[in-house]
Amino acid sequence: AGTAPMREAVARRAGETGAAVGPERAMVTGGSQQGLDLVARTLLDEGDLVALDDPSYLGAVQSFRGAGARLLPLPTDRDGMRVDVLAERLAAGARPKLVYVVPHFHNPTGGVLTTERRRELAALADRYGFLIVEDDPYGDLAFDGERLPSTDVHGDRVIRLMSLSKTLCPGFRVAGLTAPAGLLGELVAAKQSGDLQTNTFGQYVLAELLGDPAFLPAHLARLRTLYGDKARATAALLRERLPWLVFDDPRGGLFFWCSVDDPRVTSDLLYEHALAQGLALVPGAPFCIEQDGSRLLRLSFATLDEEQRREGVSRLATAFDKARADAY
Repeated sequence: AGTAPMREAVARRAGETGAAVGPERAMVTGGSQQGLDLVARTLLDEGDLVALDDPSYLGAVQSFRGAGARLLPLPTDRDGMRVDVLAERLAAGARPKLVYVVPHFHNPTGGVLTTERRRELAALADRYGFLIVEDDPYGDLAFDGERLPSTDVHGDRVIRLMSLSKTLCPGFRVAGLTAPAGLLGELVAAKQSGDLQTNTFGQYVLAELLGDPAFLPAHLARLRTLYGDKARATAALLRERLPWLVFDDPRGGLFFWCSVDDPRVTSDLLYEHALAQGLALVPGAPFCIEQDGSRLLRLSFATLDEEQRREGVSRLATAFDKARADAY
């Protein structure tokens, strides 16, 4: 599925950031969410087990549950999924068909899966026979420019989902997927039964851009500088104005993952008051499977200029004061 130039571009980009693959192992999808949905619908049967971080990307949770899967939530930290806990669950008899990871600047937590954990995860996949679904929309947005190689350099049981929506022409909804050769045919057939073909015009435009050796490195460098500056400015302002908001500084990506340091103010209550102030935030509970997300929330800094940033933080401070008055 996909035009020949775009499949070649997907394979080439995969090789630049992980293990080398040919275009025969690449396909084009209508955004990486479609790739995730295809994986879930094609590879999962009712009752199959999927292991994933808790909290995790909501779109993944919805896709896996929609396919009838059971979820095995695993703790996560600043270094990504706790692969040691996965190993314990496997040793105790858990047999997931898929393990889902967001390796760089996890949505929502911002964690980055370390090289050691990637290596351990690939070894567990070889030992126990599960597939790793590596969803990597933010890997190009490391503020320091350092990107770890994909998990597929450590093993071949990896399906990679690669998004262009965070870096190039999000409205085109064009993304890429690479998979072990024996699986790609099933995924292509499932896509063809759904929408036949991804935006052809967008594929040709993006293939041209990705084929320009001077364009992509310079473009990504500009984005990393832009988002890094915004993240640092936002962090400083949040700490200055909102001492009740606890977070780690983002190392890349587009979000802050925060906790509310007040036992009575929930993120749902804060969300209601934020909306009344004309401010959008995402409460943490929908991302959580077993973890308590009642005082967690996600903030995005990506689109705000300096004036909007200051106004947004001011409105969030007002929303908190009103939420606290309600709670007490």
